[in-house]
Amino acid sequence: MAQAAIVSLVHQLECLMKFPLLILEIKKMQVKAFSEKVSELLNVLEGTPVLVRSRVEQLRFESEPLGRSIGDFLVAVKSNAVVSDVMEIMQRLLQTHLMSENMQKILDEVPTILMQIDFIDKESYRFRSNRDLQSTRENPRLCYFLDVVREMDGPSHDLRAAVVFFNDVGIQQMVLYKDLQFLLTAFEDSSVKWRGRNEVEKDVKYIVNRAAGFVKEWMKDNSILSEMSCLIDTLIHKCTEKSLDRKINLEAAVKSGFDGERGIHQYFSHISGEIQSIRRKIRQNRGIKGITLGLKTLQLQSSLPLKGHSLSDSNLRNIVVGFDAVLKKIMDRLAEPLLGREVLAIVGMGGIGKTTLARQMFDHPDTDFQFHCRAWVRVSQVYQLRNLLLDLLRFVTKPSDNVHEKTNEDLAQDLYQSLKGRKYLVVMDDVWSNEAWDCIQMCLPDDNNGSRVVVTSRFMELATYVSPKSLPHCMSLLDTKQSWELLEKLVFGLESCPLELVDLGKQIARKCHGLPLAIVVIAGTLSRTVMTSDCWKDVAASVSSVVFTNPEQCLDILALSYNYLPQQLKACFLYMGAFPEDYEIEVRKLIRLWIAEGFLEASSSSNLEDVAEAYLEDLIGRSLVLVGKRNVVGKIKSCRLHDLLRELCLREAQNIMTVIKQEDQSFPAKDNQRHLILHLNSDADVHLAPPYRSLQSFLCFALGSGFVPDIFFSYLTFESLRVLDMFFLQFDSFPAQIVNLEYLTYLALNVTYKLPTALWRLKNLQTLVINGPWPIRDDGDLPTLIVRYWSMPNLRHLHTTMVAFLSYLTDAASNIYRKPLPSGYLKTLSTVQFLCCRRDAFAKMPNLAELGLCETKEDYYRDRSCECLKDLAYLHQLEALNCSFYREIREARTISWDAFPSNLRKLTLSASNLPWEDMTNVAKLPNLEVLKLKNYAFRGSTWKLTDEVFRCLKQLLIEKTDIVQWEAEDDHFPCLQFLILRSCEFLAELPYVLGEIPTLERIELHYCNESAELSAKEFKDLIEDLAVIIRN
Repeated sequence: MAQAAIVSLVHQLECLMKFPLLILEIKKMQVKAFSEKVSELLNVLEGTPVLVRSRVEQLRFESEPLGRSIGDFLVAVKSNAVVSDVMEIMQRLLQTHLMSENMQKILDEVPTILMQIDFIDKESYRFRSNRDLQSTRENPRLCYFLDVVREMDGPSHDLRAAVVFFNDVGIQQMVLYKDLQFLLTAFEDSSVKWRGRNEVEKDVKYIVNRAAGFVKEWMKDNSILSEMSCLIDTLIHKCTEKSLDRKINLEAAVKSGFDGERGIHQYFSHISGEIQSIRRKIRQNRGIKGITLGLKTLQLQSSLPLKGHSLSDSNLRNIVVGFDAVLKKIMDRLAEPLLGREVLAIVGMGGIGKTTLARQMFDHPDTDFQFHCRAWVRVSQVYQLRNLLLDLLRFVTKPSDNVHEKTNEDLAQDLYQSLKGRKYLVVMDDVWSNEAWDCIQMCLPDDNNGSRVVVTSRFMELATYVSPKSLPHCMSLLDTKQSWELLEKLVFGLESCPLELVDLGKQIARKCHGLPLAIVVIAGTLSRTVMTSDCWKDVAASVSSVVFTNPEQCLDILALSYNYLPQQLKACFLYMGAFPEDYEIEVRKLIRLWIAEGFLEASSSSNLEDVAEAYLEDLIGRSLVLVGKRNVVGKIKSCRLHDLLRELCLREAQNIMTVIKQEDQSFPAKDNQRHLILHLNSDADVHLAPPYRSLQSFLCFALGSGFVPDIFFSYLTFESLRVLDMFFLQFDSFPAQIVNLEYLTYLALNVTYKLPTALWRLKNLQTLVINGPWPIRDDGDLPTLIVRYWSMPNLRHLHTTMVAFLSYLTDAASNIYRKPLPSGYLKTLSTVQFLCCRRDAFAKMPNLAELGLCETKEDYYRDRSCECLKDLAYLHQLEALNCSFYREIREARTISWDAFPSNLRKLTLSASNLPWEDMTNVAKLPNLEVLKLKNYAFRGSTWKLTDEVFRCLKQLLIEKTDIVQWEAEDDHFPCLQFLILRSCEFLAELPYVLGEIPTLERIELHYCNESAELSAKEFKDLIEDLAVIIRN
């Protein structure tokens, strides 16, 4: 029976586990001893005024062998306690049958062991970088001490390499052990019949017996057992203080037996692949019965590390999806006939697949054929130049015996000479700083022979630095189809997903939002769960939670980018976690919130928006924030966070930010919270809220109504509030408590009531957003909001969805004319009456960049609208203007075009009923980039362009007009990129010359004439990559 054969192989595997387990246990002791000794050495070097050479020499002699092989370590170690510990470990391993538990325990300790090595490396590097020591190179004694510290790099590197290797061996053995346990469960009950059982059982028996035979022969031919005996003898000799007959070679024997093409490590990888295939077949043919696994169970089952070749499927590292076209582009760039040394940068967020893509390129047969030599080095955030040089040298030449005695300068020279005259490819993976690039690129000769360097990084700025003459390749997230394809391959290999799990699998893949790292983590969970719909539903409902509970595999990798941020950017990034999951964040709102919270550092308060935009671009360049939409001039309109990065924000900000989600039943009692965020879709039970006396901001992102202001504001103590965003909350009356929030800098309201005049007492207010719906006045018209802007000297942005009137006329008590106070900070003013366009008002707004005007009935019948527009000439910084005229009147307006500021970049006209001949005046605006014509802004059946040229126009929107014929030449719109036509029902066709505009990227037609739609489709054949969108 197959079961007996499996049990036999399991026992053999448990026997084999003893060897890497023993070595890892001893390596843990080595690391501890080596770290303590090197720390002692550094303390002596740093703390002694007059360094005693004999003492340093003694510590040097004692430290070096502690980091070498196990044999060297046991010979050099002075403590009998260490020897006793090794004896105890060996005795335990020879007697216990719980190898898998012991192995998992030591594997869990490996990250901590490596951190100890990293700490010593950093301390040594810090010592060598000490400027005082570096500046006294003439002192032979100090030079000697620097060389002593430098020599510790060799044993440190050996220790790390050994720990990593035997960790990989242990992981592979654990994965194989789990696979065998699965097979034991599948064949446990011989009375249970399932389709194909006999055939599968035969395959299993053949594979397992073959593996058992291989292991048996391997043990005979290997010297591991004799070396184990030698180790025991050595320990006995050590305890009795007798001399040793020969050196211990256990570590080398185990590594030799496990490593190499014919080593058992490689053979087990092959066996694991075969067993994994059988596991999939059993799942498909049988369907495992059992209780439904909850999320906690799933998390326990996913505890095995998922690291490249350490997975049960040895070919997992070669599972790549969505990179075919990208890889071809990279290979084409490598093969370009450019003789000089070219640098190609690959940029993207952590976990997006930069290293995978670079590895595919590096291992490609064409690459091997094209270059004389290839080298790969992983730099990472904390690096040591010496280790980088040594790693590169190992690829291009055989290091000399005295390599560890050489200085960094000598190693750099060796690397340069080894590459000199050769056509090479060097990959620098995961580069974080310009300094790391500078150190290595000096060792890479440019012999005009077509050599190439590939750099992967998370930072766009660095990519531009290393390759200023060529554009970097920016990695994209996988689409939904690619995400599912990758997930299916990771879980099922070459097999297909069972039909009943396909829809759930696609749902899970979608929730990973295209990040390969997240998909790999989720695949690790799915591959270790029972293949039933109930289990997969658990995972689908908790994708973020599953990833969040495996921080070392995902969030900690992404956190490296966060930890690298300067302090001012950390606050801005964490604040973005306040926005809901999958939320398209409006950049305008985000920037205003950052300013209101006081996150920005600026030389003057007038340029805060520019500083905020630079911050956002920096976060995007660091691959922490994703671009949503850009406008036609390239500015970012919206952005978003990947779900995992949002989870990172919430984790890092948990002590200062509370997010109340729909499933939360109460407000957490945390007195130190500075930001309170509501994501509720129903009424919040504010009675349960504690007093948040340190609260700085309150934001709500879900609709809510029926809140009683007195209860809401009394339970949520807002004494120190700076930001109050209640845009999605509706109150039956204005919360009177708002006017007492003296520190308020940002206020967004959704009102159905009259605003009190006391609102304008908020002296510190920077942003005010007021949204309707508004009550209709008795005369049937919408009311006008009286805005006493002059009482708010810090106001930067005012936006209302109803018409506002700027109050600056008289003082009611004295009847004295009150002139507006300076409002130099004001940048946005929308939407206000035409009558507010007064010279004395605009003269006090020197930085106004965006203005929205709306003509009311009063404006029209007083015949002041067009006259008021003349005062626009005083707004020298105005870039965006929106003019909406009174719709009930269809007569053409008279506009003084000469008054329009020359700086204007965006113009929107609505219901102005102008003749098309007036477009000549619009074309005279020298910097106009966006033109939107809505609701019969222009009337007439024919628009014929003659001499006018829209030199800078990039976007043209025409919405709801009676135009029938449009005549133009190709030179009328030399820069046009986007053309949008909406509800142009009478337009027969588009000008044929549009097809000759090389910059045109997209044409959209919404509810237009069918003949116009046909003419737009014809342009697709004339312009390559032109997008034509038709909606009707």
